[in-house]
Amino acid sequence: MKKRLRKKLHKGEFQQVGISFFTPANTDNVNKVLDAITHIADKNDILFIGGGPGYIIMPAEKYGNMDVPANIEALITDISLSTGEQLDGIIGYFIKPFEKEICKDAAEKVKSELEIALGSEFKINLRIDLWN
Repeated sequence: MKKRLRKKLHKGEFQQVGISFFTPANTDNVNKVLDAITHIADKNDILFIGGGPGYIIMPAEKYGNMDVPANIEALITDISLSTGEQLDGIIGYFIKPFEKEICKDAAEKVKSELEIALGSEFKINLRIDLWN
């Protein structure tokens, strides 16, 4: 596959890899859980993009014209079109803005910090293609 096509399709050296995340939450505890998640992301110099019942977390303006990967764009659209009762948890992606991936050590650190902070059951995939 030619380099131009790989870039357009976000394949090979142009692939962007992040962490997918889901944890159960309801309207009573969604603020507390989102605060913990965003604190962990900020502390590790990564972004959390996603949401839960009644909330959407998007990148701040300081990230400018960052290309939002297709999977994240679809997720945000789904969250924004649903009502709070339809969401049974917080779902989203951790990404490293302007970089191809979150290194393995940082991903493991995020996972362990989430285990400590949330103390509840959650699902995490430490390596997911954000475009395909």
